[in-house]
Amino acid sequence: MSDNPDLKQRLLSEFSHRELSLNGTRETPLNILRRESMQRFQELGFPTIRNEEWKYANIMSAIALPFALGSGMTSSITPEDINPFTIQGIDAHILVFVNGIYAPKLSNIHTLHDDVSIGNIATILQESPDSLTEHFTQEAAKNEAFTALNAALTHDGAFISIPNGAILDKPIHVMMITDSSTSPVMVHPLHIISCGRSSSATIIHSAHTVGTNAGFTNSVVNITVGENANLRQYIIQNDCDTAYSVQSTFVKQERDSTYSAVTVSLGGAFIRNNHSSVLGGENSVANYYGLVLGSKRQLIDNHTLADHATPHCQSNELYKYILDERSTGVFNGKIIVREDAQKTNAYQSNKTILLSDTATINTKPQLEIFADDVKCSHGATSGQLDEEALFYMRSRGISAEKARALLLHAFAADVLEKISIAPLRTTLDHIIAERLHDNEEDVFASAA
Repeated sequence: MSDNPDLKQRLLSEFSHRELSLNGTRETPLNILRRESMQRFQELGFPTIRNEEWKYANIMSAIALPFALGSGMTSSITPEDINPFTIQGIDAHILVFVNGIYAPKLSNIHTLHDDVSIGNIATILQESPDSLTEHFTQEAAKNEAFTALNAALTHDGAFISIPNGAILDKPIHVMMITDSSTSPVMVHPLHIISCGRSSSATIIHSAHTVGTNAGFTNSVVNITVGENANLRQYIIQNDCDTAYSVQSTFVKQERDSTYSAVTVSLGGAFIRNNHSSVLGGENSVANYYGLVLGSKRQLIDNHTLADHATPHCQSNELYKYILDERSTGVFNGKIIVREDAQKTNAYQSNKTILLSDTATINTKPQLEIFADDVKCSHGATSGQLDEEALFYMRSRGISAEKARALLLHAFAADVLEKISIAPLRTTLDHIIAERLHDNEEDVFASAA
């Protein structure tokens, strides 16, 4: 692989300078892991389009920018600055991180049930440096440069632990703020989420950039869903045109568990989502839903993996793309059914509407099946809006723009309806209406 030697060398140099502050003075398993991860990043370099997994996602223009590590920068972000990023009408625990560092004065954690823990990783590492070593994704870091870089350089992130039997009545909103007011900033947050046996929780993730310079968020989310637990995760990506992100989410599921993720990608110059689940216990269910609205020169890439490691499990994937102007969409969905994973049900679908002749979709469904008693299906379609449906609506007195918006909302509705939090769903409806240049606020209400 070739890569940008300037950024790579600066990251290696900054790791060397900051290793003491990241790891402390004594030799620990975490220290060793960080050094091994940085060495692995040095060997791999930044991925290029010659890497099959990055064939359609050229990251070179992003890493050519003069990023500095955000954890070493100060910020003057105020509550007023983050108000536009809050979701109106939701009573939630809010964890705010600015340039990758927890900001307690901007956060709001309500009274919690006994043994529920909502906090940040840096505090835990300070008190017990090796307690989280197993969550630094050693295996994933072996072949993925950005994951290795995160393991080496992460300083902070959300730590959420839901004990056995706990049912959280409020969602948790993890808000990542990149302050690029003075220079381009790169941050490497690590979020750890653990759901105990028979627990239930809802997590919202969002990332936002404040400032005119570029921001790059390289985040890793490690999730464990215990036996009979239910976790819902909503990932909202609606950042500015100077925002770049790589988010890698690794989920381990135990028997009878359900994990459901909805990823809505609306804004950002470059978005790469790596999302994988290991269905490691019988009767576990993984649901992946995604909605992409691309415009300008955006590149939005979703890579998913449903790894069926045990029998009687089910995975469902539905990703829908609406691409306009010169935007590029990528979908790579992989399903693995292990030899012992009999009675597997796995479904995958990617559907795309191209609104311009210059928009592009690259889709690659993959099946690796090593068991014989399974039901697996995948499909991918792409096309334009139904001209007959548009003509029919126009003949009923509906304007061309509103008819277009209604059809696009109908296309997106079966993803948005997977969001169980009504205020969040309404907020996204309004954002999408604005993106579709519809000025009538009742468009989506009338289509619902």
